[in-house]
Amino acid sequence: MLMPVVKYREALDSVMRRPVFGTEDLHHEKIPNSYSKKLLHMLAKSGKIRSIEKGKYTCLDDPVAVAAFITRPSYISLWMAMSIRNLTDQVPFAIEVVTSRRRFRSRIEFLGTPIIFHTVSPKLMFGYENIIWKGNIRVPVASREKIIIDAVYTGGISEEEIMPVLKVSDTSMLRKYAKLAGDKPTEDKIERMIKCLHRKR
Repeated sequence: MLMPVVKYREALDSVMRRPVFGTEDLHHEKIPNSYSKKLLHMLAKSGKIRSIEKGKYTCLDDPVAVAAFITRPSYISLWMAMSIRNLTDQVPFAIEVVTSRRRFRSRIEFLGTPIIFHTVSPKLMFGYENIIWKGNIRVPVASREKIIIDAVYTGGISEEEIMPVLKVSDTSMLRKYAKLAGDKPTEDKIERMIKCLHRKR
């Protein structure tokens, strides 16, 4: 028999204000683990919360606001970050998330929007900041320079497509980021791209 939801209403309301939550979050609020699973399943079945993937839920209906909080640490990068920062006119077909945590599934869908996860070395978890998104949610998004680093490191955006971002970026900061990444092929390619840009000017 389920314990009455009202007993945990305050704790539940606190957890449900987060962009993404699961049984561990309820357990941290002193809600028994066995009851947490039943409670979240019941709320999802009633439509009060949405299931994202196994064990992860949200009250939001915005894939961007949800994507960066499914796995932590993580942040939004590549095409979606370019779109958020008005660096492209293209509408991304997916939300690409960079994380240092390995996931069982590198791609999921939420409300019909693909969310793609790129797992990188912990050394690359820098160069992003929280941006106020719709509904006053703070979403971590890569900076212009970090979008370029991620594009080169993951191969997620071609050199030709990323060059317009390079043109409006701080090349000294980009060089610093390339060195911080600790990946020689990435550093070498970034240096070559910067030199190519300077030759064209």
